[in-house]
Amino acid sequence: MNTSAVKDTPATPAAKWDWVRRINHAVLAAAVIFQVLSSEWMTKPWREGPADTTGRLLFTLHEWAGLVAAIAAAAIVWRLLRRKELPHADASGRAALLSECRTLLLNLVSLRMPHADGTATLARAVQVLGLLLTGWFVATGAAIWLVGAASETAHTIGGIHELGAPLLYIYLAGHIGMALLHRLFDRR
Repeated sequence: MNTSAVKDTPATPAAKWDWVRRINHAVLAAAVIFQVLSSEWMTKPWREGPADTTGRLLFTLHEWAGLVAAIAAAAIVWRLLRRKELPHADASGRAALLSECRTLLLNLVSLRMPHADGTATLARAVQVLGLLLTGWFVATGAAIWLVGAASETAHTIGGIHELGAPLLYIYLAGHIGMALLHRLFDRR
């Protein structure tokens, strides 16, 4: 069997979703969900309170989960760059994205779901938006860690860090919602 022919054959998006991607996605998703939940109960170091509370432990775990999220996101970005799978921002890439958005909206209004192969550009753009949002939290979280989490500067950076929270909630709801709709209604 000619192995070079197999390697050169473009795979479908489903075939590209191998076990490495699944594990990486699961790790990133678990870290982000833990970040969201832990942020509700953790004690921020610049606030008054006992030093050995559960809230302080959650803050420490929040920091570690941020590191895990950073590593998982970096691995995804590296893989996208290595395989040249980033969406194209040129005119044809924007046209494909608009076309897929239009198709998705028309199908949703008709209570149908387009097949995942028909929304590959949109899916990749959503993935990049999620990675950019993750990058926001990683960068601001790292800045808090670098200046010392108990400092006044960390408090200021923490406010900037938290600005992304509403976007993250919208992103998670949309991403999970569309994944469920595809799972429920994509029958090919």
